[in-house]
Amino acid sequence: MSSDLSVSPIVMINRIAAREAASGDVHLAKVAELRMRLATAESAQQARAALLDPSPALPPALTGADVDRLV
Repeated sequence: MSSDLSVSPIVMINRIAAREAASGDVHLAKVAELRMRLATAESAQQARAALLDPSPALPPALTGADVDRLV
């Protein structure tokens, strides 16, 4: 049996910031910068995915008036 070992992006961000930053304030600033870059990259990737594979628009919801008209 195998188990997948993974490290969350937040843990990796903290490790990178701890390795590169000297003081506490610099550490917090580096964490904020890396988290912002991660969020920007995720939103850009989602936007590209939406452009490449747009999901069909949802049909409009039926109201009671629409059902009465159909009956």
